[in-house]
Amino acid sequence: MTAPISRDDARLCASVVKEVARAKGIANDPSAVGRLTVEIARLFNRGLREREELLKAAMDAL
Repeated sequence: MTAPISRDDARLCASVVKEVARAKGIANDPSAVGRLTVEIARLFNRGLREREELLKAAMDAL
């Protein structure tokens, strides 16, 4: 089992999810937001810890 992330890291990921969802127009689609959340979690776990890097990679992934 993996260690839980810090509160600040969780907030970072959540803010990136919100921003990408709004930019892509999927903010009102729960399943699309769920898939986006999983993708951002994968990117975060692969080592993308800076907001700009994570945001760019998430926008490119969708």
